[in-house]
Amino acid sequence: MVCGNPNLSAVVDKHGPELEKILGKSVEDVWAETHQYWQERDPAVLELATRDSKYQMGLVFRWYLGKSSRWAIEGQPDRVLDYQIWCGPSMGAFNSWVAGSYLEQAEHRKVDQVALNLLEGATHISRAHQARKCGVPVPAEAFNYIPRPLSV
Repeated sequence: MVCGNPNLSAVVDKHGPELEKILGKSVEDVWAETHQYWQERDPAVLELATRDSKYQMGLVFRWYLGKSSRWAIEGQPDRVLDYQIWCGPSMGAFNSWVAGSYLEQAEHRKVDQVALNLLEGATHISRAHQARKCGVPVPAEAFNYIPRPLSV
């Protein structure tokens, strides 16, 4: 029984093998790590977890979420399918920027191509801005850089 919570134990009994496949270890082991973490930081969280099995399972899932970004940062090869890269709205902005361009297709999104296009685009737009500040009439389309294949 995980942390003495019969409701959570029922979930583990029913879905244990699936959860362990995803977590990479037993739910009991994950809960032990999670328990130790919260014991050191905020024991009140553990009190709530003992009363609410859904909250306790949520903490187990938060363990996975926290670890998945760390596995990606550390490049752990045995957890490559679990990597999570947190990016927020920047990924959506990037996808909007590359829509209809060379970089729209994922196979073209190599680090060097993305970096060169970001630098080229920033330079292009900065020059247009500087020219406009100097009184040069600059058309609006000069501020719209479209990514393209660039050589290194």
